[in-house]
Amino acid sequence: MSTFQLIVISFFVAFILIGVGSFALFGGVFGGGGIGQVTVWGTAPQETVDYVLDSLRSEDKSLQDVNYVEQDARTYEQVLLNAMASGASPDLFLVTQEQLGAFTDKVIVIPYGTVSQSTFVASYVDQGQLFLTPQGSLALPFSIDPLVMYWNRDIFGGAGVPQQPEFWNDFLDIAPKINAFDNSQNLRRSAVALGAWQNVAHAKAILSTLFMQSGEFLTGRNQAGALVSLFGGNSSAGNPAESALRFYTEFANPAKTSYSWNRSLPASDEAFAAGQLAVYFGFASEYAGMAERNPNLRFAVAAVPQLQGSGTQLTYADLTGLAIPRSARNVAGAAAVAQKLTSVQAATILTVYTSMPSSRRDVVPGTTSNAVAEVFVRSALISRGWVDPSPTATDEVFKVMIESVVSGRSEPTAAVSEAAQEFLRLIPTRF
Repeated sequence: MSTFQLIVISFFVAFILIGVGSFALFGGVFGGGGIGQVTVWGTAPQETVDYVLDSLRSEDKSLQDVNYVEQDARTYEQVLLNAMASGASPDLFLVTQEQLGAFTDKVIVIPYGTVSQSTFVASYVDQGQLFLTPQGSLALPFSIDPLVMYWNRDIFGGAGVPQQPEFWNDFLDIAPKINAFDNSQNLRRSAVALGAWQNVAHAKAILSTLFMQSGEFLTGRNQAGALVSLFGGNSSAGNPAESALRFYTEFANPAKTSYSWNRSLPASDEAFAAGQLAVYFGFASEYAGMAERNPNLRFAVAAVPQLQGSGTQLTYADLTGLAIPRSARNVAGAAAVAQKLTSVQAATILTVYTSMPSSRRDVVPGTTSNAVAEVFVRSALISRGWVDPSPTATDEVFKVMIESVVSGRSEPTAAVSEAAQEFLRLIPTRF
């Protein structure tokens, strides 16, 4: 045979083997068999997942032997890795896009023969595509928690500002009207918590939003499905990452009229709850807790500001999916449970129970009588994110990038360049 014929035959043999393997792993349960015993781990509240499972069991008896075990978020990754190594792992586990980098090579890819790419894309919000590879999906989206903007109605009204900012540049005009200083020129009331790292909750999510809105994404996948670094690779005019970093750090510069924040102030969530901060960027899941912390706080929720003139709207979100570890004892059962827990029915139950937006496009609760829910749903639909190769390591990269500019050690151009090199060290490959 010619070389060409050998290549063609090898190509088809490979596909046959993949098909046989996929059927062996995933086909049995869909051929009429039962699900069997499936153990699911995650950091979602026990009562939440149990409620979803119990609701589904009322119509689907095949879920009787499915058990969820809540894990401590502080030790979850290490406990899960140890369990996988020792052969005592669950059959299914919850994983966020931040954790996915550590588990990519430890999960079974759900082939497109089980959940087709077209079905996946049509069913889940766009950020769900972070879980896709050329071979299939690493996880099925279970829940989403978008970044939103909390704003204090009393502070805005007292300063004569009638509306919350719609665009980031609005802060440049709003900040001088809201900021208040004592006799020693110390900030006693702030317009917005931007510019620092240590005491700005979700600083990485906020700056990531600015980066992505400007067209600067941080990670992606190549044609083979491998995670690659994208940061610093956008060579479009104006250097979007540099501009985003410059804007973010400007609010910690005392020489600017927009100066609103410094590292000596309390944590941004504490300052907002105490009524000392006009705008706080937090996740949708923080809404109920914020209301409980200060029942007298009059605040509203709005979508994260966008770049003026940009045709694409987006915000950062935490996306959580259900993945099957390679060490799972019941792979077929786990695949079936993952599909059932991310179905329209399950997503509807979860959304109603938690008052959170759905990771599914086709589950949109009525929001005409609930302004907060409308913001959450709209934010979920425009959510984006990136697969983090190592949250601890990238935290340090973002910290150094921000603090080097605020302290005057580096210009934004140099800080972004150094951060891009660090990303390449964390992910050796690149497009």
